[in-house]
Amino acid sequence: MATNSQSATIVPSLAMTALAYFLASRYGSVVAKSDLVFPFAFLAYVYIANAVSFGSNRLYLDRLEKANIPFEPMGKHSLGKGLFITETSFLVYFGVFKTLSFLVPLVLIFAGPSDVAAAATPSLLQVIGQAIAELATASYHDVLKILVPIAFQTHRLFGPGAAWALESWTMWDAAIDGQQHVYAFNLGLAWANLAFTAWNLFGFLLLRALPVYFDKEDTPTAEFAYTLLPLPKTTKQM
Repeated sequence: MATNSQSATIVPSLAMTALAYFLASRYGSVVAKSDLVFPFAFLAYVYIANAVSFGSNRLYLDRLEKANIPFEPMGKHSLGKGLFITETSFLVYFGVFKTLSFLVPLVLIFAGPSDVAAAATPSLLQVIGQAIAELATASYHDVLKILVPIAFQTHRLFGPGAAWALESWTMWDAAIDGQQHVYAFNLGLAWANLAFTAWNLFGFLLLRALPVYFDKEDTPTAEFAYTLLPLPKTTKQM
């Protein structure tokens, strides 16, 4: 089942990766090294954690296989255990997120002034990185699946998102007559992204989505051998 889920997400993953590579190659000189390293480093951490601490999520995947339940990473096994994907309010919320955080900034980067594009690119790269990470970890343990959006939204909020918002104010204030409308739009978009990211993190992800994963029966986890080390009992030296 994990193989099927990976094959179903490989095309969008490759498309997002190609877009990220293009943006990084074009504006990489103005993107902080931490913003370029974070997506790779965090995804590597999640990969290792899933394999070492959660046994590649075999407890859950084997349970589905024994019950002959197909794994649906874009359906009932999506974020929030599929509780949100059928709700109209969530679909609208997700649509607003994609428009505000991905589509509009992407158009602004290609059509706007070079300084605006350079300011917006680091934030957009984190959005793309999150999308790639969510697709790549679709069959991972629930703890790690919910950790991916929380980590990326946190990094974006206090890193490139905040930097974009502050820089947009400076650029708007220094804009010359005839160009102020572009910089005003960039200012509004940057601060709208910052506000939306803050709500998405502190409102939806932490207070609405995270509690869904507190059910130990529906989210099986191996018993750990040590109090402070995330190593399952099967790895403990007797």
